[in-house]
Amino acid sequence: MIQPFSRALKFAFSVVQTTAALALALASFTANAAPIKTPHAEVELVSADTALVPGQTSRIGLSIKHATHWHTYWKNPGDSGYPTKVTWALPAGVTVSEFDWPAPQRLRTGPLVNFGYENEVILPASVTIPAAAAAGSEITIKGKAEWLVCKDVCIPEDGEVSLTLPVAATAQKRDAKAWAGVEARIPAALSGWSGEARVSGREMWIALKPAAGAPKMSKFDVFPEVEQITEPAAQRVYSTNDANFPFGAMLRLVDGAKVPENFKLVVSSPESIGASAKFGFVSVTTKTLAEPQSIQGYTLLADASKDAPASDVAAPGAGVAAGASGGMSLLAAIAFAFVGGMILNLMPCVFPVLSLKILSFAQHAGQGHSAVERRGAMRAHGLFYAIGVVVSFLALAGALLALKGAGSAVGWGFQLQNPGVVWVLAVIFFLIGLNLMGAFEVGTMAPSSLLSFTAKNPGVDAFFSGVLAVIAASPCTAPFMGAALGFALTQSALAALIVFAALGVGMALPYVILAWFPKWLDRLPRPGPWMITFKQVLAFPMFLTVVWLIWVIAQQATIDGAAIALVGLVGIAFGAWLLGSVRARARMAGALAAALAVVLAWPSTAMVEASNAVSAASATSASSAQWKPWNPEEIAKLNAEGKSVFVDFTAAWCVSCQANKRFVLTRDDVQKAFAQKNVVLMRADWTNRDERITQALKQMNRSGVPVYALHAPGKPVELLPELLTVGIVTTTIARL
Repeated sequence: MIQPFSRALKFAFSVVQTTAALALALASFTANAAPIKTPHAEVELVSADTALVPGQTSRIGLSIKHATHWHTYWKNPGDSGYPTKVTWALPAGVTVSEFDWPAPQRLRTGPLVNFGYENEVILPASVTIPAAAAAGSEITIKGKAEWLVCKDVCIPEDGEVSLTLPVAATAQKRDAKAWAGVEARIPAALSGWSGEARVSGREMWIALKPAAGAPKMSKFDVFPEVEQITEPAAQRVYSTNDANFPFGAMLRLVDGAKVPENFKLVVSSPESIGASAKFGFVSVTTKTLAEPQSIQGYTLLADASKDAPASDVAAPGAGVAAGASGGMSLLAAIAFAFVGGMILNLMPCVFPVLSLKILSFAQHAGQGHSAVERRGAMRAHGLFYAIGVVVSFLALAGALLALKGAGSAVGWGFQLQNPGVVWVLAVIFFLIGLNLMGAFEVGTMAPSSLLSFTAKNPGVDAFFSGVLAVIAASPCTAPFMGAALGFALTQSALAALIVFAALGVGMALPYVILAWFPKWLDRLPRPGPWMITFKQVLAFPMFLTVVWLIWVIAQQATIDGAAIALVGLVGIAFGAWLLGSVRARARMAGALAAALAVVLAWPSTAMVEASNAVSAASATSASSAQWKPWNPEEIAKLNAEGKSVFVDFTAAWCVSCQANKRFVLTRDDVQKAFAQKNVVLMRADWTNRDERITQALKQMNRSGVPVYALHAPGKPVELLPELLTVGIVTTTIARL
């Protein structure tokens, strides 16, 4: 009995011994606890080495594997968020450094721009243990990790992370290649590069010159290390033809920000430069933007404080004169927008709506049985009209901000760059004209409940007349308005909405005043048969507006597109004629015919592509014509040769542009003035969407057309007013 028991005891002891050895080997091999897993990220501590060496520094890192499209944040999170951190609980004598943050990515969520990481990232740090640590022992490094992981929503997460490593006289690398990639993403020194930085008001301008022999850098980005000192969404980067400083950036400081000494930035480009050194920012490059793991970082040290010597480098648009909004304050932008909104009422694109307002005032003059009732009706009409105008401008601002936040290059009048939108406007104005002519009455086909609602709420009509006024005004830019909108679209969402609201208040105010003090209405005759004739006459400005819109479609979707649109208008007219019938079935057929005509005449994508091809061909063949196609590279070359360049930023849907072109720019005396000073004429056509033109407008602090820019050698860009006169142009050219 004793012998079998002895053999069993020996077997059990050998199993325990083998298990312990395996456990020790496994502990020294894996070295880290199970990762923290959530639906959005997997987080754990990892080490670069197999062991910790007494008195020496080893590398560990917080590994974060993000779920698809989720992200966490850099040390400067940008517009929102907070950086990942670990609160360490360490044995005596053990120290862990701050994270050596890898270069981040630019992440957009709506109007917000953040700096952070997607996919997989390791945040490395250095750990040091005491020189007296005994070989063969183990040290556990642990702490509480906290991170904010975001996609459409943000979720704060945390958990305990730990890593147990043996202490040994020597250590081996676990995965030398992988950790080399981790270290490569940390900004290092850039050798041989130079650059300059300067601060002007709230704008910080940076210019960079690569080292001799460095590979060409086609793209780059800029990330400030200091949190809450710049506005990430307002930042611009660019390349120039300046051999000394071919790359640059403009960062907008937050209001009241103080730039610290040795302010650092991070610049990223899609190609590895492969050098190392000193200057004035933190620079990062990446082989491809689609592979964040290939990012290679570099550090430049520079003094970008307000006391730093001013740079002679002029960034594109930095020296814009005559109405530039670069140093404009929010109060000045509000005042400019308000005045521009008032002047907008006098622009030709609003004339059709003005005629409707006259008719509306005449109709309201006869409402009510007493002067008090008529006055009340007029005042309510004016207020609801103003609400419609302001709400419409705020809706346009919201659409602009949302598209810009999503990465689209858009500006004022962006909706008219789509021929489908232009076609819808043509249909609306055509139907208004037919209604004014008496072809059909809305009341004959509208539901009785809707008619009852509008009868009880007359302000609804006034509200939608305000909406229509803004739609009609969107192709125009009034004096003062361009600078205000250019400023607004580089500010925060709140500031932009305030400026657009001021624009709406300015546009609506004249009508509110007329409605609030309607003494002038006493001079109008009482409503009667004369109003029928007057109403029919007002249809013709609507039809003229339709003619202009069809011409715009011809520019955007070829003459074939315009012809199809005209056929569609005939179909709509036929449907409107049926709508005016007394028979219910005829009215239903008319509504169906009109809807079918709208759909069939919709400009197709193929038409737009054909128009773009024709435009490109005509631009190529127009090099010998009087107006050359806009080319920013050629402008720099012509300026270097001592020649001035006048650029007309225009669009077919911009009524102010067309008026200036026909009544000023094509005049013989104006053309003679250009010829006498040997001014080269260029035209930047923004009729269809062109991101290059949008960016050029941004650099001049403008968001829409018309813009008239004079590039003279050795001088800042001079912007002329939105409404030109012969005297303004000839006087400006005479100063060259």
